[in-house]
Amino acid sequence: MNKVITNFSNYSDANLDVAGNSAVAALTGNTHFTFTSTELTALTSAQTAFHAKLAAVATGNTVAVIEKNDARNDLLTALRIIAIQVNLQAAGDLLKLQSSSLPLAGLPQHHLQSAPADLSVDNGNSGELIAKVSKSPVGDNGTVFAYSLASNTVSDPELWTLRPVTSHTVAVKDLTPGTEYKFSAAYKGNDNDDLVWAPPVSKFANK
Repeated sequence: MNKVITNFSNYSDANLDVAGNSAVAALTGNTHFTFTSTELTALTSAQTAFHAKLAAVATGNTVAVIEKNDARNDLLTALRIIAIQVNLQAAGDLLKLQSSSLPLAGLPQHHLQSAPADLSVDNGNSGELIAKVSKSPVGDNGTVFAYSLASNTVSDPELWTLRPVTSHTVAVKDLTPGTEYKFSAAYKGNDNDDLVWAPPVSKFANK
């Protein structure tokens, strides 16, 4: 029987934000479904909170990351409750299911890799910094590291110097000793999805 997925835990933060926003827009005023007074309100509030906390993570603040993760869990719960109701009320009706904008189960889903959670940068030899992350728990084809001068005001890592590697460690040499550099990293997925970058880490190159 046709149904929508009820578990979004494998979605990256970016894709979860899109899924939540699409569901709120599609289900608000949707005459195919009847929700309790709290179900749709809870989804809307959870989506709004997650979107705001996700944007705040760009500051690299540890507290902001914790708050984002808490908001993510709230949104996952709200989406699951709504998706279960959509499946029950649609009873396999494909038109009704599609009107919810929730992804149909059994179809290939587009998932972004989540950002590495444990990016670290250490000194190597003079003028060398070594960045590393652990392997993604859902599998990946290696890592893309990005680095820039700490004084660089460009916040988008994709506009920094990129160093794609098949491992999860990269040694960047010939840096200016005593100069501070920013590093970020993203996993390379299996389907060439967009990269989701870790919060930047700054480190001075060794003299």
